[in-house]
Amino acid sequence: MRRIADTNIIVRYLTGDDEESSAKAADIISSGIEMLPETIPEVLYVLCSRTLYSIPRDAAAKATIALLDDVSVEKKETIRQALMIYCESRLDYVDCLLIAEGLTADTEIISFDRKLMNELRRREGAIQPLP
Repeated sequence: MRRIADTNIIVRYLTGDDEESSAKAADIISSGIEMLPETIPEVLYVLCSRTLYSIPRDAAAKATIALLDDVSVEKKETIRQALMIYCESRLDYVDCLLIAEGLTADTEIISFDRKLMNELRRREGAIQPLP
């Protein structure tokens, strides 16, 4: 049977803000859990929200990157790359995910969003082809 963690489990695990809930979340994650890729934007929103945790976006992204080692999630390396882009830019996470997808072979991203496309072109130019 699949076991999928909701955002609140992930947030409690990452923040440790409630001793009892955080300990339960740690037990759940250590016992083997899956996280849907769609959960990540909500996790980032909750952690970075000024009315909730006010965690700086780079710290939230780095904590989420570390979490990827503890959970099962589809497209883990693409998500890891998207979170790194999120750390280094002011783009929304979904735009960062599009850029990470766009940096993979045989993927073209099409958008009217100039910031997204400029960042994608900048990063594509930084990739050196292998000999």
